[in-house]
Amino acid sequence: MQAVERMNTADVIDNRRERLAERVRDLLADGATGAQFAVGYLFLDGLIPLREAFARLGDVQILIGNVVNRLTDEQVREEAAARQPAPDDGVRAQEDLAGTVREARARAAAVTALNLRRTLAEMPRTPESRALLLTLASRIADGGLKVRLYTEGRLHAKLALLEYPPSSRHAPRIAVVGSSNLTLGAAAHPTEMNVVVRDAPSTRALADWYGELWDVSQDFHRELFEELGQCWALTGSAAEGE
Repeated sequence: MQAVERMNTADVIDNRRERLAERVRDLLADGATGAQFAVGYLFLDGLIPLREAFARLGDVQILIGNVVNRLTDEQVREEAAARQPAPDDGVRAQEDLAGTVREARARAAAVTALNLRRTLAEMPRTPESRALLLTLASRIADGGLKVRLYTEGRLHAKLALLEYPPSSRHAPRIAVVGSSNLTLGAAAHPTEMNVVVRDAPSTRALADWYGELWDVSQDFHRELFEELGQCWALTGSAAEGE
C-alpha cells in the first residue's frame, strides 16, 4: 500500500514545488521518440527547458488555440486580408460557403499570428530564449515540428502525450494532464496541478481525443515559421547576456 501511495504522490505535479516543463523534460529524456501537446495559447517562454528534447525528437506536434486577443479590429482585418486567398472568378464571396469558412480560418490565423508576434517581442532576449527560437525554426524547416490551430471552439484543455519505443518501460506512451499551460513561463503561473497518466486504456483514449482535434485543426507551423523569421532572435539582433 505504501508503494502505491508513493507512486501516486510522485505522479502528481504541483507547480508550487515543481515546474511542469521540467518534469516533462525528464520524462522525454527517458527514451521518448515523439511528443504531442495541447496547450491552449502559445506563449513559448515555458518551452526553454524542452529545447534539447525538441531538437532530438523525431516528431513533435503542438495543438494551440487563440484565447488572448488584445488586437484592434483594424489590425485583424489587415492581417486576415493578407492571408485570405482571392475568390474564384464568377463566385460571389457572400454566397460561397467555402469562402466564408476560409475567411473565418484566415481571421483566426491572423489573430493568433499577431498575438504570437507580440509574445515573441516581449520574450526576454537571453541566450536561452534565442536558442529555443532557433531550434523551433530549424525543426519546422526540417519537418520535425508541426503546429496546428484549433478553430472549432475554445481550446482550454492541457495535455502532453509522450511516445516511447516498444522496448521502453513507458511504452507505448504516457500522458500528463492538468491545468498548466506548458508554454507559459514559471514566473507567470498561478497555482496549478497536473497528473501523470500511465495506464494504457487511459492514454489510448487521450491519444484518440488529441487525434480528433488535430484532424479538424488547420496548419499553423508556416505562420509560426514566418513570425520566428521576423523576430529578434533570427534577424541578428543581439540577445541580452551575449
